[in-house]
Amino acid sequence: MSKLERYASIIFLVFALLIRFPFDYFLFDIAQSFAVQIALLYLIAALLVAFWKKWWWVASSITSSLIVATLFIHWLWPNYPNVAKGTTTFKVAHFNVWKKTTQHQEVIRVAKNTQADVISFEEINGRWWEALLEGLQEPYPYWHVITREDNFGLAVFSKYPLKSTEVRHFSDVPSITTTLEMPFGEVYWISSHVLPPKSTEWYHKRNKDLNSIATYMATQKGYKLAVGDYNTVSWAPVIRKFKKTANLKDARRTFSPSWPTYNRFLGVPIDHIFHSPSLQCIGFKTTEKTASDHWGIVATFVPLN
Repeated sequence: MSKLERYASIIFLVFALLIRFPFDYFLFDIAQSFAVQIALLYLIAALLVAFWKKWWWVASSITSSLIVATLFIHWLWPNYPNVAKGTTTFKVAHFNVWKKTTQHQEVIRVAKNTQADVISFEEINGRWWEALLEGLQEPYPYWHVITREDNFGLAVFSKYPLKSTEVRHFSDVPSITTTLEMPFGEVYWISSHVLPPKSTEWYHKRNKDLNSIATYMATQKGYKLAVGDYNTVSWAPVIRKFKKTANLKDARRTFSPSWPTYNRFLGVPIDHIFHSPSLQCIGFKTTEKTASDHWGIVATFVPLN
């Protein structure tokens, strides 16, 4: 084995371990978000070096790919249950509309086509709010909105009444908490858009926000839903901690990236719908592409109690 092969093999393995077990720093968090792409690149590297018959390098590339793949490999076997005909179900949808786009009707059309009972929207400014209200107030007569001219405005539209709705600040940005008065009972709801980890400061603020939301959700009883753009992926350490603290499950059971729409290969799942164990998720999907840089997401649930 040549020095080049030895050093490359070691570097590949060390980088894979850093992706799998990252340090608590924003650059490692960003790198881990692209774990699927990194695992695929390792396999491509294995095929390329196989032509040179660098077998230690091949073995290192495949091993590195497998190490990284342990983060998401369970998504290769989705396990959504089948339910009997006539079972009570309801749908939840979420859209980050991308504040700067003006193609409101395209997003509204796709939102309506989900036939969701409750829809969360993010990056809502005054212009977007006027469009959403005009397009959705008939099928969704209950709503609450926070308009902001930055990226952190929120809106919730529901076919069913909202009770005890509040705006809560777990950090610098707001969340909407409410109780959905569904036909089968009350569902506690929180929708949030947390800061992206573009610096050390924002990385820690995002994590603090998610930890605070999880702690708050843990105090709520009964049916629960937490929805939003959490600016981190489903396998991130902060999300694993979030689910454990809040006692919530991830509706996403397959690799379904929600951002960015302009590059499929770089797609990562940063928009989420989490639910309490008392709600059984029987389906999750992304919507068709819109003018936003995010795909919408839709989850279907069955109440268990």
